[in-house]
Amino acid sequence: MAEKTPKADRTRLAILDAARTVFTRKGFSGTTIGDITEQAHVTRANFYYYFANKTALFIELGTSTRHEAMAVVSAFRDEGGQPSREAVRSWVLRYFAYLDRSGAFVLRAEGDLPPDAGFRQSVARSQRRVVTALGQAVLDASATASEADPQAVGTAVMAMLERSWSVVDHQRLPSPDRERVVEAIVELVCRFLA
Repeated sequence: MAEKTPKADRTRLAILDAARTVFTRKGFSGTTIGDITEQAHVTRANFYYYFANKTALFIELGTSTRHEAMAVVSAFRDEGGQPSREAVRSWVLRYFAYLDRSGAFVLRAEGDLPPDAGFRQSVARSQRRVVTALGQAVLDASATASEADPQAVGTAVMAMLERSWSVVDHQRLPSPDRERVVEAIVELVCRFLA
C-alpha cells in the first residue's frame, strides 16, 4: 500500500507547483501572491503559513531547481571515464527531462529576478557552480587533454542543451522533432569527447 502524503505536505507542494507555473508565465515581478494562491487553490493564510513572502518562495524554487541541475550534472560525471554513446544519449534525455520540469522557470527567472543585489549575486554564484561542474565533467570524460576553461565548456554545453530544448519544445518555429535534436546533441557531445 502506497504511503499517503500528509495534507500539510500536499498543500506546500501545491503552492510550490503553482508558483513554478505562475512565475514561468508572469515572471517574478508580474506575479502576485494572489496569483499563486489562486493557481494552488489555497488561501493566503495557507501561503503565509509555509512562506514568509514571494521572495522566500522564489528562493526555495530556485534552490530546488539548482539541486536538480546539479543532480543531472553529477549523473554525467558519475559515468566515469569516457561514456558510451548510449550513456551520453541517456544523459541528454535526463537533461531534457529536467528541462521539461524546470526549464521554462529557469529561462524566465534569469530575466526577472528579485531586485536584491545579494540575491542576484547568489544566483550568479550558483549558476557558475553548475556550469563549472558540467564543464569539468565533460573535460574529465574527454579522451584528449584540453586547456579549455571548465566554466566556458559548461556554459557552451548547457547553452546548446537549453536552447535546443527551448526551440524544439517551446517556440513556434519550424524545427526538427525532438528525437532528431537529441541525436544531434549526442553526436556533438560524443565527437567532443573523442
